[in-house]
Amino acid sequence: MNNQLNYLTEYPFQYLSNLLKEIKKEPEEIMGLHIGEPKGKAPEEALEVIFNNSDTFSKYPTSVGDFSLREAYCGWLSDRFSVNYINPDLNVLPLSGTREGIFSFIQCVIDTSKEKPKVILPNPFYKIYEGAAIMAGAEPYYVNSEESNGFKPDFESIPESVWKDCQLLILCSPSNPTGYCLDKKEYRELLRKAEKYNFLLCSDECYIDIYETNAHPPAGLLECDDLSEPNSKSVVFHSLSKRSNLAGLRSGFICAGKEVIEKLSLYRTYHGVTLSFPTQKASTWAWSDKDHVQANRLEYDKKYKAAISCLDSIEDLERPQGGFYFWLKLPCDDEIFAKTLYQEESVLSLPGSYLATENNGSNPGKGYLRLAVVHDIDTITKAFNAVNKTLKRF
Repeated sequence: MNNQLNYLTEYPFQYLSNLLKEIKKEPEEIMGLHIGEPKGKAPEEALEVIFNNSDTFSKYPTSVGDFSLREAYCGWLSDRFSVNYINPDLNVLPLSGTREGIFSFIQCVIDTSKEKPKVILPNPFYKIYEGAAIMAGAEPYYVNSEESNGFKPDFESIPESVWKDCQLLILCSPSNPTGYCLDKKEYRELLRKAEKYNFLLCSDECYIDIYETNAHPPAGLLECDDLSEPNSKSVVFHSLSKRSNLAGLRSGFICAGKEVIEKLSLYRTYHGVTLSFPTQKASTWAWSDKDHVQANRLEYDKKYKAAISCLDSIEDLERPQGGFYFWLKLPCDDEIFAKTLYQEESVLSLPGSYLATENNGSNPGKGYLRLAVVHDIDTITKAFNAVNKTLKRF
């Protein structure tokens, strides 16, 4: 077996299962705010496209996907970020969701022939970043994101020795779990670092289309870099899971410079993960349609309004800049709170410490709770009233 497997830790939900294993509940009692899974309806049009193309399930798709799908990626990027130079033949590839895509990309990009390869990642973080770095033979270097700094990752604390060994810096904006969004100035500062120390900047932007309808859309890395330039350092990931309520479709894409795409395309030829033709057709529709995304955004406005109205025990509570989580600061230990909330109110939540790691003497997720604001209004109202009731107990 690959020795790197010995360095992987359990997934956060396994820790949660262990924490709650002695508490018995009937399935119909449970309200799950722990998983970042959209609960809105998938667009009927996308489902119709899948059905109408079901006869093509018998065909092997290519790893590069149909040209029309890659054109749809470029059209959406142009519309969303005002970038018109993205070439469908040179700069994009389909992925079976960003989870799979980011993992395979990191395996492809790390050069273990160099000493001390490092991957810099935010802390707390999406667990895939850490696991992919470890399996690729790199050392994760954690950058804390704390309330005292507005949950911005503390990039200023990174010593030059780490910058020199860095091969990849991973960003998540809007952040899972904090909701923090990087601005263009921050992107440009990091791009200058990437140029100086010769590493790639990987931006996971799968939550970027979920934000308050009347607010300015979160910025994307591509607004600050030109992928057509030979020295471009940007690699960006997008997905239909959140923006289109199509998590089960497992459909996303990567956008990067020509050389990165060429190398990754070769890797994925062997890797063998492709999108079925019906999935590609449905994805082409989804990336090309604005209306269902806007409707989804309006629904999240209502969901956040309902959740905030329930949490009257928290002063000045505001919706995060992006994404669909509350990163809730607790008056007590996060494991104790999550266990009490489940025991007394049947609400599943995720302790923040499970999404972070001990670094520089502290776990920046400790004392926080991640709550997904994804259900229908009635469920949100019931579940967040239960959270509020539990907060008042501590």
